[in-house]
Amino acid sequence: MNKATDRMARLIAAIPWIVAQDGASLDEISARFDYPRELLLKDLEEVVFFVGVPPYTPDTLIEVTIDDDMVWISYAEWFQRPMKLSGGELLSLLAAGETALSFDNQDEAGALARGLAKLRLAAGGDQIDVQIGSVDRTFLPALRGAADGRLCVDIDYYSFGTNARSERRIEPNRFFVVEGNWYVGAHCQLASADRIFRVERIEGLTVTEVPFTNPEPDVTPEEGTQLFTIDDAPRVTIAMPASRLGILDSLPIDEQMASEDGAIVITLPASSARWLEQLLVRIGPGVRLIDDGGLDVTPDKAASVLAARYGVTS
Repeated sequence: MNKATDRMARLIAAIPWIVAQDGASLDEISARFDYPRELLLKDLEEVVFFVGVPPYTPDTLIEVTIDDDMVWISYAEWFQRPMKLSGGELLSLLAAGETALSFDNQDEAGALARGLAKLRLAAGGDQIDVQIGSVDRTFLPALRGAADGRLCVDIDYYSFGTNARSERRIEPNRFFVVEGNWYVGAHCQLASADRIFRVERIEGLTVTEVPFTNPEPDVTPEEGTQLFTIDDAPRVTIAMPASRLGILDSLPIDEQMASEDGAIVITLPASSARWLEQLLVRIGPGVRLIDDGGLDVTPDKAASVLAARYGVTS
């Protein structure tokens, strides 16, 4: 569990549960939330202790007490005051809570689930229902367990782009939500490359006893490196020939639609100008860049940059 997003989601899920239990042991929290003990202790001491609101005085900070392997968390006085949320803030909070709730693999959801239920009632009862992807509830825990244990997973997957089903062996390594849909990033042994799979399109899943074939990646960034996050990445819009639909299986797409001329128009996050250049060249003839997201990239420029990089002259 090296990914910062996984750690934060588990931490957000763990905090209200610890409060509701009036304290719990490090080992109990670690086991319940599949949270490595050393990472849990580090996050409690270096993250939760500094959570609060301006002016960050003692009455506005969450208090964490750790004594003899027991953990107690107390909400600050500020958090006891009734909150007034706008409609947008309420929906955002419900969506964030549902995401965190998915990381609690226990049958009893605990304080977080009760809090979400109260939010729905405050918003009008059954009129609001926030769902983070319509996935099989057993799939995400199974995939996360396989990722933590570095075990291969056999999946029966439906590809929307090619309208075909395939059986694949994957090595899951990261999870994220885009536009309310769960995705798993993995090394696909069938494609011999990294791929991104939409979890709701996995129709069958079996965790094997076969260890990953790829070495564990180094997730420690170099000093000064800015980490890429899907939420903060610039969005680009590309039109591509329908014959290149197979490429979509490896992309975290925000939106996809067909244009009047038969092309497929996609909007997706771009991690860098270089990544976008490589994608344009990979799609090949017929690609059109509608919006470069401010990255100053064009298909012709992308081809020229890659040609120069590999010493190809026209």
